[in-house]
Amino acid sequence: MSQGESLTFYTYARVDEGRDDRWAYTGIPEIFFYDEDSAREALHELRGDVESDMDDEWPPMQLEKIVTLPISKESIFALLNDGIGAFVKSYEVIEIIE
Repeated sequence: MSQGESLTFYTYARVDEGRDDRWAYTGIPEIFFYDEDSAREALHELRGDVESDMDDEWPPMQLEKIVTLPISKESIFALLNDGIGAFVKSYEVIEIIE
């Protein structure tokens, strides 16, 4: 991997419009995927698992595309010391699964 390259990943998260910092630690680890299809498939599997339990209710979830800062010593240190939010250049909600 050459220095300066940005990476694109996909993830999902609960829709929470009242949350100020998307990348704040919530106690639930983030799961990242190489491509949109894998993230979407995992999200649909999760929905199936949740909906199969009569006691659980599916909360709206958002599928997200994340682009990192260019890879550098500084950006890796930011990731390690400050968390994923310090390493994210941009992210967008691709779809909301209700």
